[in-house]
Amino acid sequence: MKTSRKQRNRGLFIALSFLLSSLFITGCATTGGSSAYLPPPIPEGQGRLFLMTGGINDVNFMIIDDETEDEVYSQTPRMSARSPIAYESGLQSGMPIQIDLDPGTYRIEVNTDIKQSVTIEDVVVKMGEEVYKTVQVGRFQVLFNGGDGFGSQVPFLIMDYNMRTVLGNGMTSPDVRHFVVPVGIYKLRIENSPTGMDEIKHLEVFFNRVTPIAFTAPAGPEEETPGGSEE
Repeated sequence: MKTSRKQRNRGLFIALSFLLSSLFITGCATTGGSSAYLPPPIPEGQGRLFLMTGGINDVNFMIIDDETEDEVYSQTPRMSARSPIAYESGLQSGMPIQIDLDPGTYRIEVNTDIKQSVTIEDVVVKMGEEVYKTVQVGRFQVLFNGGDGFGSQVPFLIMDYNMRTVLGNGMTSPDVRHFVVPVGIYKLRIENSPTGMDEIKHLEVFFNRVTPIAFTAPAGPEEETPGGSEE
């Protein structure tokens, strides 16, 4: 019994409709919300490393192969907070940094705004698997309330808790500027000899938080009143 041309066309139409419906349902399932987001598959023969930086969008780091001591990957997207043109983006994605690597054991060196880096040792990447590592860095922001003799940019020192070592320095700014440092306790010092200001503040930096720290310039000496009484 021969199938008519009309029946063949009807069968083709039904099959095509089923295929389009399946594609539509699949598309809705993968794009229906942020929870349905899936990263691209891991490249064949590699593993995937995620660096969790506590909401910091950009960090400068390099990845070193433990066996060969070769640098296999690096990123330097972030400008130092000491730069006069540094600024902070208002957008904070909070997403971890994703790197695909050959299987092996690695060391991660993360640069900060002081002389101390954050090192993560013995990071094992396995083929076809994901590994998550937290980078123990945090941020602080210096707020300065100036007065006569002060501008908006005043230098300060970043010191260890015992004030034995100067770890770095910075400059206050009227713009939002975050300094990235290893999680820990520090001392910040602003010294200005012409005005007699010498103030030291305790600073504790946490992961996944921006710590504000405020300095206030001392009031200037009162001017002598002209024509004052003589003794």
